[in-house]
Amino acid sequence: MKINHTYLRFPVLENVLREAREALHLKQAEVAEYVGVTTQTYLKWENGKNEPKASHLKKLTEILKVTGSELIDGQLINDGVDQLSFMQKVSPARTFIDDITFLSLIYNGVENKDKFLSDLDRSVKKLHGFGIEHLDNMPISVEEEANKKMEEIGMK
Repeated sequence: MKINHTYLRFPVLENVLREAREALHLKQAEVAEYVGVTTQTYLKWENGKNEPKASHLKKLTEILKVTGSELIDGQLINDGVDQLSFMQKVSPARTFIDDITFLSLIYNGVENKDKFLSDLDRSVKKLHGFGIEHLDNMPISVEEEANKKMEEIGMK
């Protein structure tokens, strides 16, 4: 009995590597150096002749600004939507749905939740001088703050 020793190939991984690299205007040698492989090795990945080891995937996601899912699925998720266009579409739609639905959509759409929370914390600290860990002790709205003050002085 002859055993066929094949391994799983990432579907069209080479397309993601090429498209992401070109979108960032990076040279193959720059990606290879960042990942820690020779340019020839990277060329083989991009040409579909070979595939990166699992240990190289994290570095590829970092430099090419793609997710692990995009590499494994062989398809870029971004679909060419830049940040400003995204915000221009989301902002007006935001006013037509409730907070829970909106936050659920964000949760489902965010691939790297730890990075999102870290970025959110950094933004809150930059604007207000405190991090998101302190938000639990803060009033949610001006109306809530006013109600709290009114209760304290016996007006409510």
